[in-house]
Amino acid sequence: MKNFINFLKTDIKIINSYFLFAIILIILISVGYTSYALFSFTKTSTNVIEGTVGDLSKSGTDALIKLTDNKDNSGLYTITHEADNTLQIGATESVTEYRYRGASPKNYVSFNNETWRILGIFPTDDGNGNIENRIKLIRNESIGNKYWDTSDSNNWARPSTLNTELNTTYLNSLTSEAQKMIGNTKYYLGGKNVTYNNGYADTPLQFYSYERKIQNTTSNEFYNGTNPNSWVGKLGLMYVSDYGYASSNCENKRIYDYNSSANDIRVCNDTNWLYNIKDNEWILPQNAGTSNRAFYVNSNGHVNYNFVVYNGQFAVRPVLYLTSSVKITGGNGTSSSPYTLGL
Repeated sequence: MKNFINFLKTDIKIINSYFLFAIILIILISVGYTSYALFSFTKTSTNVIEGTVGDLSKSGTDALIKLTDNKDNSGLYTITHEADNTLQIGATESVTEYRYRGASPKNYVSFNNETWRILGIFPTDDGNGNIENRIKLIRNESIGNKYWDTSDSNNWARPSTLNTELNTTYLNSLTSEAQKMIGNTKYYLGGKNVTYNNGYADTPLQFYSYERKIQNTTSNEFYNGTNPNSWVGKLGLMYVSDYGYASSNCENKRIYDYNSSANDIRVCNDTNWLYNIKDNEWILPQNAGTSNRAFYVNSNGHVNYNFVVYNGQFAVRPVLYLTSSVKITGGNGTSSSPYTLGL
């Protein structure tokens, strides 16, 4: 009888062990099923299965970068600039950017209850040396014709009249949600000493370096006088390089060439999505050879420089960099279904 009771006790222990094991197994299955529900699995072009969380939990930069190399006809392409120790960014390692290019990329976005366009995703300095990938936007339409600077100076950081208006009156007119999405950014102020004498200027690829030069290598080559290398703020204008890279593989065309139409960037008008307002439009770089001229996009598509005040007012399309926390919450980037944003 004693042996039988001992057997029962042992059997109960075994039953309890099986019961505990069953409970643990149920918990593990539940956790696994929940994890599976949270993740969607997609097959990449390299036949590697990768788990990606729903778009609402991704940063906007990560969501867009997945579309590079024109995936799904996005119009987004990878651009790499080799390290250059004369530049303010990318001095010790190469810089990888993701730019929208061509006639009609899928880069429409709803921002401030308006239509804006995504220039791309760029390694961006917040002004304190913190560099991270951030989305760069440009308004699809002009906010009106304005002077670059009514005091006749091409020093954007002074600040210029246009700088002041964009970062006070215009910034304060945006919705509170839009304002929260804009981060401080180091804007590079380099330009070039350009003259009409030769009948041509350099290429957008070359201007990429000019815009970011650390300091002058010869007198007045990239900055006029004591003009600073950069300015930190929220709203600016696009660069010469932004305009040139928006076309399909035309960054090696000259921004203007009156001697050869084949080498002039105007031959790329039909494949440049930024050539859409077809108006004289201010951009950021200074003509370093003078104290009162800045670059602009001409209504016919080439890029040149002009007086910041004397020749009148030009169109203005504000540019900004979103904070890295901004997410893509909907849309597919087409004009009929622009991306929507959220924090």
